[in-house]
Amino acid sequence: MKHPEVWLCFAAHGDSEWERLVDAARAACIIDTAERAVSGGWGRAVVFTPSPEVFAGCGEVEIARTELSALVGDIICGAASERDAGPVLYAGSGMPAMTEDDWRSLRETAADGSVANSMFSSDFAAVPEAGMLRIAGRAAVDNGFARRLRDDFGADVRIIERSARSLLDIDTPADLAVLDLAAQTGGLPVGDRVRSVLRDAASAFEPICARLAAALEVLTERERQFLAIGRVSSAVWAALDRDTACRIRVIAEERGLRERTAAGRRARSLLGLHAEAVGPAALVEALGEVADGVAFDTRPTLTHLGWAASRADRFASDAGDAEAIVHGELREFSAAAACSRTPIALGGHSLVSGGLLAGIDAAWGRKEAAEGGVVG
Repeated sequence: MKHPEVWLCFAAHGDSEWERLVDAARAACIIDTAERAVSGGWGRAVVFTPSPEVFAGCGEVEIARTELSALVGDIICGAASERDAGPVLYAGSGMPAMTEDDWRSLRETAADGSVANSMFSSDFAAVPEAGMLRIAGRAAVDNGFARRLRDDFGADVRIIERSARSLLDIDTPADLAVLDLAAQTGGLPVGDRVRSVLRDAASAFEPICARLAAALEVLTERERQFLAIGRVSSAVWAALDRDTACRIRVIAEERGLRERTAAGRRARSLLGLHAEAVGPAALVEALGEVADGVAFDTRPTLTHLGWAASRADRFASDAGDAEAIVHGELREFSAAAACSRTPIALGGHSLVSGGLLAGIDAAWGRKEAAEGGVVG
């Protein structure tokens, strides 16, 4: 008889301060996710990792050692060929705010069909049979798993309701800042181990959280303007329009960015074109002229510009730590953003996806607390 399993993956990717903090939070998130998912009916959690010592003593997980250089797609494809399990949930490095009830509901749905949280950038995907995940082979990242299930396997993939819990992932320091604000206001059920990482790194994250909170504060104030830039979905745009008090501007950049560049097609970005014309510092100045608060998914712009910034540099940029950035133009841009009188929050895709959905609730929660329980 086949048993349900949840598959998670972890590998540390760098040695900079911000990379270590994000990797520590991802490892903590994996354990939180495993415990919640197993309690929600996924009978066994398996962590594929080249660093099994990170999870020593964690009774909720089975450790499967992998090679550090192995592609995530090949790891999952191999597991799908070798493990007789079903249904199976691939949950990457975990989801920090999904609850036991969320995983239970997904377990019930996955018994009859495939489910994911996004078609264009999937963080998790659940399938009735392990063998279906053989489609993952040769994939360097997991963003396209849902589309491969649809296009290569012919599966009818259901996309669950978009929410902060189902979309907020941990990819960059910006995501941890969102989680910290959401945890402070009680807006998200952040797992205990992730909370512990946030507490231990409170001093490091204080400047990021302050800038993010200032940008999100605009969402609750009439006659002010908020600008969201990057891979903003229609669902997030609708939430900004529906659940905020301010005026909204959106510059929605292209989806499927990784797949486009992998196929040799040049990514194009409106903000990238402007940066080419006026330079990084003038781009930041322009953002301040059109908005009172900004959430900026920088990756389409960086890709358009051809700035081959390292992961360490990208994370330092998100954190506003310009002095730690080696890439000269990214350092100039990041320093200008950190010093801007308009609060500009920098990050990756999750910042303008689940991050903004969580940020809306956090902003209203902070306003309510500041006004003694009266929300304007």
